[in-house]
Amino acid sequence: MLGARSVYQERELRYRHVIEGGLGAINQLQVKSVDSWRQRRMGEAAAVTDDGLLAAAMARWRRTRAPADAVPLRERLRSLVEHLQYTGAYLVDPQGQLLLGPDGPLKGAMPAAERDALRAALALAQPGVIGLQRDGMFAFPYFGLLAPLFEGAQPLGAVWLVVDARTTLYPLLATWPNGSQTAESLLVERRGEEVVFLSPLRHRDDAPLTLRMPAGGGVDATVALATAGSRGTLYGTDYRGERVLATASAVPGTTWLLISKIDEAEAFTEAQRREWLALALAASLALLLLGGSVVLWRWRAWRRERALKQRLEQHMRWLETAQRAASVGYFVYDAERRVFLMSTMASAIFGLPGEGEMGLRQWIDMLHPDDREEMLRVHGEAMAQRSALRVQYRVRRASDAHERWMEVHAEYGDAQGRERPRMTGTVQDITERRQAEEQLERYRTALEAQVRVDPLTQLANRLALDEHVAFEWERARRAGSPLALLMIDVDRFKAFNDHYGHMAGDRCLQNVGQALLTAMGRAGDVVARYGGEEFAVLLPGASGEQAWLVAERLREAVRGLAVEHARGSGDGIVTISVGVSSIQPAGREATTGVPRSGVDAAHALFRQADAALYRAKQCGRDQSVLYGPECEMVLHDPPDSLL
Repeated sequence: MLGARSVYQERELRYRHVIEGGLGAINQLQVKSVDSWRQRRMGEAAAVTDDGLLAAAMARWRRTRAPADAVPLRERLRSLVEHLQYTGAYLVDPQGQLLLGPDGPLKGAMPAAERDALRAALALAQPGVIGLQRDGMFAFPYFGLLAPLFEGAQPLGAVWLVVDARTTLYPLLATWPNGSQTAESLLVERRGEEVVFLSPLRHRDDAPLTLRMPAGGGVDATVALATAGSRGTLYGTDYRGERVLATASAVPGTTWLLISKIDEAEAFTEAQRREWLALALAASLALLLLGGSVVLWRWRAWRRERALKQRLEQHMRWLETAQRAASVGYFVYDAERRVFLMSTMASAIFGLPGEGEMGLRQWIDMLHPDDREEMLRVHGEAMAQRSALRVQYRVRRASDAHERWMEVHAEYGDAQGRERPRMTGTVQDITERRQAEEQLERYRTALEAQVRVDPLTQLANRLALDEHVAFEWERARRAGSPLALLMIDVDRFKAFNDHYGHMAGDRCLQNVGQALLTAMGRAGDVVARYGGEEFAVLLPGASGEQAWLVAERLREAVRGLAVEHARGSGDGIVTISVGVSSIQPAGREATTGVPRSGVDAAHALFRQADAALYRAKQCGRDQSVLYGPECEMVLHDPPDSLL
């Protein structure tokens, strides 16, 4: 009875840990996805703040108020909406008054929360975040950012960027590795004495940011625990009053909490059914043994021996049934005879007929070739050191050639009062558990890869490019080698989209991206979609001249596609313009002695490559330009048509 109960308790705890660990892994992956989404948006706002061309254009328009000076600003705002998936992009003055949008001048003021964030952003000279909000200006929950703009030290105002959370943020919470009927993830935030549900609820129709509850407790006990400071695994009731298993984590850099949960009834039903069956059998066995003890005490001596034998046989049958329910068998290894003495369940696990013996050679032949050497070493050490054995390994059963995972727990013991080497233990088939863990790991790997891949072209996205730039810069600094970047823009792509339609535009971007990838010849080079119709290529170890030759090869590869472009220029086909930059990192800064960071490298590389790209556009497009002094003139006084 005690052995069966111990097996039940151990298996119940193990099942619970597996399920809790799986839910925690999903929660962490979704937290990482939300954090990456937020960091990407912050990076885009920082790029707008650092855009000297945009600040200069805004300063000129603020002075003249001429409609012609507003055109490049409207085009820049429109590009933010079209290429970076912002729902709205607006110019505002330092007091938060709306000035200009993609479609023309605006009137009115930003909401109060945005005006407060604007004052802080201008004071700190860095982008500000408003977070998830609802306001009468928009019919949807939105995430707002403010990118301040300056002329020297004088604040000009800011670009107010608005993101529809329904299309960009909320889908990150809907990705789950299985078809669960009750599982969901939701964002919540404490605001004063209330907790606000920021994301849609799977089982209620409340719109995001409309459902609220008191911070000290309310309709959802797990949310109350999380906002009170609890992290990790939680048990309680959710907003439906259902018992749930939940995991809570904070999203870095925010006041948001991400809670992933699943109904306990769904999470533990099958595991509990098997374990309660094993416990019921053990409890029944205990009751029978207790009743047998009372009866044996009353029986006469001549009947006691017979009754004891009957009870013992019944005990063994119940024990065997309990083993089958728990999928656990026991064995004894006799080192002198070199055989395993197996219970019926242990024999079934190894694919052997009935209860009996298994020779050492027979067991070795079953071991998976990749595990055989390690398992022989571990078992030998346990026998030699008389220590406990806790291992997992694979076997290929001779009966059906199936590959199965085994978990073995064994202890060293003596037999018949003599020093006789012997191991006694249990064996359990854990194949299904290992498969579930491997599936979860594959899901984790796929989700992490998905965050760094552009869904349209299947190239690396901007997040992946930024990571490669930081890594390659440090490697180039240590090796004393150059680092080159190509900024590529499809010529007159807006005209192509307007003429042929967005579906044809998407196919054009896919074809251009594939042509760029095919034309690259070195391992380590990175081809990425930078945004919209812009691509970028990172060339570690390439000088400016070498990078320019690569740019020319890529330009010819795109021309070789011969994609018709009736609104283009020249030959009437799709072409690209390429800006080329190459920087030789220094080991130490001359003045401060601090190593130049990857962020500084990215800023310098992208700034020079952008300037060279503007120069290529100015000189007629369909060409590659290596960064030089003449490119700085374009940066300081760009023609309006290039903004």
